[in-house]
Amino acid sequence: MVTDATRAQLQRVTDSAGMLVLLILTHPSIDTVYVVNDTRDWVISGQTWVGLPFRFKLPRGAAGQAQRATLEVDNVGRGLSTELEKLPAGAAVQSTMRLVSRATPTVTDYEFTAPLSNVSVTVNSVRAQVGNDDARRAPAVRVRFDPMLTPGLFAG
Repeated sequence: MVTDATRAQLQRVTDSAGMLVLLILTHPSIDTVYVVNDTRDWVISGQTWVGLPFRFKLPRGAAGQAQRATLEVDNVGRGLSTELEKLPAGAAVQSTMRLVSRATPTVTDYEFTAPLSNVSVTVNSVRAQVGNDDARRAPAVRVRFDPMLTPGLFAG
């Protein structure tokens, strides 16, 4: 839920400040990536946020398919793709999206965290699926004791 001040700012006809969406990408294999949905870099609380336009494509309501949004980030400067190429195959990147006002960028008005999977990089953009569908489909335990794995535990 956004604050009352943010709600009022979003409902103004003329808003001289505007809003920013911040994106943080984390994974043990890469350096933390800080991206701001803008055409210029920002320094917020001493941290440099790289200005790269990005957008979300909302999921379509298709029967029998998992609902997954798509994140698409412009691949300008190729700094983002350099970090993402360090990821191991099948890695799920943790993403945090923050909504802040340009007038007070140190104050987070809304925050959303979700894993990104199926990350693909092209010359023009970086795309990833947003959501935890892969985690929900994973087995609850890594090793199951069954007759094939541990035949001595089962009566023959």
